[in-house]
Amino acid sequence: MKKTSLTWTIAILLGAAAVMLFLKGQSGNIIAPTNQPQDTKPLPLEAAEDGVKIYGTAWGMTLSEDGSGFYNELIRLFLNGLETPVQYDILPYRRAKALFYRDTESCLYPSNINLLMDGGEISSAEGLIDTRGILNVKVYVFSPPGTVPPASAHDVDHRSVAYAMGSRVPFFLRGANADFIAVANESDKARMLLSGRVDLMTAAMPDAKFVFEAMQKPLPPLNPEYELNNTLARVTCHDTPKNRAFVAAFNSHAMAVLEGDKAQALMLENRLDAASYLPPPKP
Repeated sequence: MKKTSLTWTIAILLGAAAVMLFLKGQSGNIIAPTNQPQDTKPLPLEAAEDGVKIYGTAWGMTLSEDGSGFYNELIRLFLNGLETPVQYDILPYRRAKALFYRDTESCLYPSNINLLMDGGEISSAEGLIDTRGILNVKVYVFSPPGTVPPASAHDVDHRSVAYAMGSRVPFFLRGANADFIAVANESDKARMLLSGRVDLMTAAMPDAKFVFEAMQKPLPPLNPEYELNNTLARVTCHDTPKNRAFVAAFNSHAMAVLEGDKAQALMLENRLDAASYLPPPKP
């Protein structure tokens, strides 16, 4: 009986080894089935190698490297149908910024010259041009659920503040004596506030709305009268003849988009108030 059991054990082991060898790919890795969902999302835009290079600054779910997220949907809306060829590359936030400054024929999204100057990234607007604005963006200070949000920089004193790594929040709150904690991902930043790891969090709207909806949590308290920044998302480019032609074409196309139904439809689809977030068609 023991001999029979041993024989069957050896047979099973040999059979398993044969299966493993059969599954072994040419690269030497085992090819195994997976239940992981495959990302079938289309690329944000068809790449045009000779087109205007735009670096997208990925920072989380609202502007993801896989092409998903509200800000990717937004730029697709304004670039699709534009006759000027474009190459839109989405990269991690800091890398995108670094490549933009190094590549003096490129563009950056979302951005604007005033924001780059406010943050001390550039000393003047010389050599840069902006498209017209395509989204109203406001930055607020959020406090934990059930608390009173700050109404001034004084209310931020001696408190820990989570903010998006690479953003200009420390500049906007330079009047506050606070402990700033840079966070690379916007969802992680939200979790830090909800878990009590930080006292406060700064975030832009509508970005924060999407993050907390995804977490199935209500938007934390904010004081609508206390804005750290109120700006327009644009595409910022180095001033070259090619980019000047792109900006002119983009601005003309953007006006048509804002006058049409597609921009309103995008706001409705994302449960946003078009009157609050869409700039007027004519700048």
